[in-house]
Amino acid sequence: MPRITRRKFLKMATYAGLGGIVGGRALSAPLVLTPKRTKTNTEAGELIFKPIIVQKGRGPHLLDWAYASDEHWDAFHSNITASNEGVKISDTEGTQKFGVDVRWNVEGFGYIYITADNGGEFYELPPKGKQRELNLNFELAKSRVLRNRRRLKLLGQNGWQPSREVKELLALSDSLYEDAVKSQASAELCGDYAQRALYYAMLVGEKMELEKADFEIRKIGYRPHFFIGCDSRAFYQMDPELFMERFTEVFNYATITHYLLSGYYQDFEPIEGQKNFNLRDAVFKELRQNGITVEGRPLFWFYNSTTPDWLRHKSYDQLLKYVESHTKEVVSHYGEGMYAWEVVNEAHDWANELRLKPEEIVNVTKLACEVAKATNPKVHRLINNCCPFAEYVQLKKWGELDAIYPQRTPHQFMQDLVDAGVDFTITGQQMYFPYRDLQDTIILIERLEKFGRPVQLTEIGASSGPTKDSINTGQLGMPTEPYVWHRHWDEELQADWLEGIYTLAYSKPWIEAANWYDFVDPYAWIKTGGLLRSPNGERKAAWQRLLKLKEQWKNLQ
Repeated sequence: MPRITRRKFLKMATYAGLGGIVGGRALSAPLVLTPKRTKTNTEAGELIFKPIIVQKGRGPHLLDWAYASDEHWDAFHSNITASNEGVKISDTEGTQKFGVDVRWNVEGFGYIYITADNGGEFYELPPKGKQRELNLNFELAKSRVLRNRRRLKLLGQNGWQPSREVKELLALSDSLYEDAVKSQASAELCGDYAQRALYYAMLVGEKMELEKADFEIRKIGYRPHFFIGCDSRAFYQMDPELFMERFTEVFNYATITHYLLSGYYQDFEPIEGQKNFNLRDAVFKELRQNGITVEGRPLFWFYNSTTPDWLRHKSYDQLLKYVESHTKEVVSHYGEGMYAWEVVNEAHDWANELRLKPEEIVNVTKLACEVAKATNPKVHRLINNCCPFAEYVQLKKWGELDAIYPQRTPHQFMQDLVDAGVDFTITGQQMYFPYRDLQDTIILIERLEKFGRPVQLTEIGASSGPTKDSINTGQLGMPTEPYVWHRHWDEELQADWLEGIYTLAYSKPWIEAANWYDFVDPYAWIKTGGLLRSPNGERKAAWQRLLKLKEQWKNLQ
């Protein structure tokens, strides 16, 4: 299988949904195939999820695979395939209970990841030599409808009551699901009812979470110490005065990037021992003078394009010495003016150009945290994680990297750090574009509370869709897939996504920051992912929406 970089993986997922195909409902299986990756476990049978109603011509699909997840929603490697016969799973490598995650088109809602988990009870493989077939439409609907019932009970524990609209949508999804239950003798009729139940269940799931968030925000009131942040590299991409004017209109928090090698602006340490602080010092000074709290990032990111050759050639012992000296020099340079340092970035996935073993990655992280604390006891130490649902874990022996070390989910990596006694103070999680609907997203984020540290949503982003100029110049084409979330990306939908994520984040007292990553187009790494249309400073709908939220929250004091 050809090697795919993390950035390519993310961008491919991002662009899905900028365009669309027009087609009718089909009583057929999907055309996209997920080939087998391991030999079938002869000690268990085979479970098949049969797609009955496939809308707009597409079915189980994520780039080219489906994947399995355990009871804790962590992806794991399995022998799972997606073919014309449905999603098949025949080996879960020791994980007894599991869910099945597919990218599924729910017409009117989106072409989005959805989990089937047997209504919260999860699935098990049948005995050896046996084959069991399930209606995928029904299983997806059952899982989401029953989860809504559980979430309704949970969300109502602190006095929240659903609106009339939410009650009516819940009743409608429940009614359609019960019709599906009664119609199981006819796969097509059952699938039709189930697919409609799934649509309303997903729609009301988001509305429930947002209503509950608004309720909690009114109870909590104004949070003066909540960070609304963004990356600051646009300081060099715009007129600095215009940048600072726009930035301070909305943000009270900023990140300054220190990649050893960088395509954005000056390399930080292209030659060992020769660190370039000058440009960063300039933006750091301006941000602090304007009352902006600043985070430095990252101390270490062992990604392909940011790792110089001189670092690749170090032995493990030499690396540890560099980790100690680099951390001490960089942290001491900024002193107590830096609120936090992102210690490691995306160390759980394939940002591992040094080919470190899992325990070595943990040791590097532990050492960097210890040195940072010793150098400046007041500085916070943040661990930044990517790819929250960790679909990449399914790809065992993916390229060269997994043959050297096993891929970990962010959740697994954080637990490894806690178990090893790593002294970090902030849990960081990136949240780019809707891999999932808003309900899935907040449930995932809620898992991070268990680590007992404040949580930052460190990098948030979504496209505002193609512009006329980008289409005309061929810079941003129109993909041939259904939209990802609610409709094709445009400026208002980008604003909707931003508003949803920020509202959910603000409602959780243990989330201390929500940071949009890209400030200005065309420099956004997600195309048209900025809050400004150009370096001239034209504000997008998302920028306006964020300002409106900020003013609403301030009026709560």
